[in-house]
Amino acid sequence: MSVRDDLLAERLVTEAPPDTTAASAWLSAAETHLVSAEAVAGGDLAGAYALLYEAAQKAVAAAMLIDGLRVRARPGSHLAVARYALSLERSPEDGPHLARLDEMRRNRNRSQYGNRVFGIQEVTADLDHAREIVSIIKALI
Repeated sequence: MSVRDDLLAERLVTEAPPDTTAASAWLSAAETHLVSAEAVAGGDLAGAYALLYEAAQKAVAAAMLIDGLRVRARPGSHLAVARYALSLERSPEDGPHLARLDEMRRNRNRSQYGNRVFGIQEVTADLDHAREIVSIIKALI
């Protein structure tokens, strides 16, 4: 089974008509989040991290919309997006960036619901990963 089939079977996503208009809007929002993350990274590392994660997550969700999938609003939805991201690899260079989304998800979660603190180097590195994820999705769409 494919990742798509697995996510459908687990009821983490639903099928819907492909929506290029919504996908374009989400990709545009992802690009805005990247700009905002970079702007606040010098003073608000947790905020920058939340924005860079949101950018990467929205970009992959945009690809899902093109594929006729919608993430369901339920526990596990962010993990579903991270799992789907791995299916988007088109070249060996894409893999590390797409695979990083799941760790970014965990880090953001630990920051939001725990006491996770970020350093500037980690934010900078993951901002680069988020930029690459958005770029990968732009090339697909």
